[in-house]
Amino acid sequence: MDAATLEAFLDTPAMPAPEGVTPVFDNPPNQNSLGITVLTVCLVISTVCVCLRAYARVYLLRKVQVEEILIFSAYAVFIAQMYAGYALIAQPGYFVHQYNLKMRDMVQPTFTILLMGCFYQTVLPLLKTAILLEWCRLLTPPGNRWKSFFWLGCVGVIFIQVSFGIACVILLNMQCTPHVSIWEFWRPERKCFDLISLQLASGSIQLFSDVAMLLLPQKTIWTLQLSWQKRLGVSVVFGLGVFACVSAAVRLSVTVTFGYNPDQMYALGPLVFWVDAESTCAFFIVCMPCLPKILREQGIIHRIKKVLGMKLTQQGLSYGGDSKAAKYGYGSKYSTGDSYRKLDEERGGVPLGDMKTESTERLRRPEDAEGKIVKTTQVTVQVTADTPAENDTKSRGRIGGQPVHGSWYN
Repeated sequence: MDAATLEAFLDTPAMPAPEGVTPVFDNPPNQNSLGITVLTVCLVISTVCVCLRAYARVYLLRKVQVEEILIFSAYAVFIAQMYAGYALIAQPGYFVHQYNLKMRDMVQPTFTILLMGCFYQTVLPLLKTAILLEWCRLLTPPGNRWKSFFWLGCVGVIFIQVSFGIACVILLNMQCTPHVSIWEFWRPERKCFDLISLQLASGSIQLFSDVAMLLLPQKTIWTLQLSWQKRLGVSVVFGLGVFACVSAAVRLSVTVTFGYNPDQMYALGPLVFWVDAESTCAFFIVCMPCLPKILREQGIIHRIKKVLGMKLTQQGLSYGGDSKAAKYGYGSKYSTGDSYRKLDEERGGVPLGDMKTESTERLRRPEDAEGKIVKTTQVTVQVTADTPAENDTKSRGRIGGQPVHGSWYN
């Protein structure tokens, strides 16, 4: 195609206008203000979530694991995805009818949409892999994990996400041959396949993964040795994946509309918005496990309970006037001062009486004690009884119906 013919082709309307409608090629009507609002909200929420995660894991815990590398990598790609979303504001604009565009106005948006699709298919596998790896670390005990349905389910979802993500990026770039003809659609040698099947497969797999991630941890959570109130709280935190399910379901719906709508530039806006919303939900979910640590560190939970008039536990209160000990919670509600309790989640603790100690474990900094046994206290129980029943209690080593162990770890 010579230059003159190409120019004539690029000046033709991208789509025939409906009968009685006059195309507006210069500054066509749009809803760019809505696009800017939605994109900015998604960007702000995702950025705040990543910053909270970094603060809790890197600054407070001084711990960088594989999950952090995956999350920060996903965020870097997400920034590129958002840049592509903002680029669509300039050309062609959001909710612009395709009959108000010329063929030359379709070139840059087509390239931008390709980039956004590749970024999206990279962000979600990275984030979902990070989420599932952390769940496996939290909820799967060491040992023969091959017998754990939860662990196998997580591995299966990770495999599906990673393998399909790679395949999808490859197929997106192979949709037309030669590659440049994806956006230079006037090339005579151009050969393409229909993307609608790939788009629907992508939406379906993401929805399936979100539903699986919502259901997988629930059985494990409800078998934890915690009170039912705490199990409910943990279940709710892990159940926030319902937001991801909703966004994935809506994204699949708008993908169908986009794929079969001849006015694709007008149908592009909702697809971009829900793609970014789905990614934002993933960042929100990956941030949630860090919030309790941050709230405790900043004393926010203590202040909320105080304002609401709720009963405060001894954890986080002042120990001997040491405000720093109160801040970091040296000791715990099971070991405060000279009073010791048996760890019992259901009954709230069984007092073992006053025991004087010269231990200095409460002077340790949290980072020095993390993951270590900092003190053992040997307990000797003496029972004097005048009746056979009480003697029998002594022989079984129980006080008040509760078993007594030989040592207690704090």
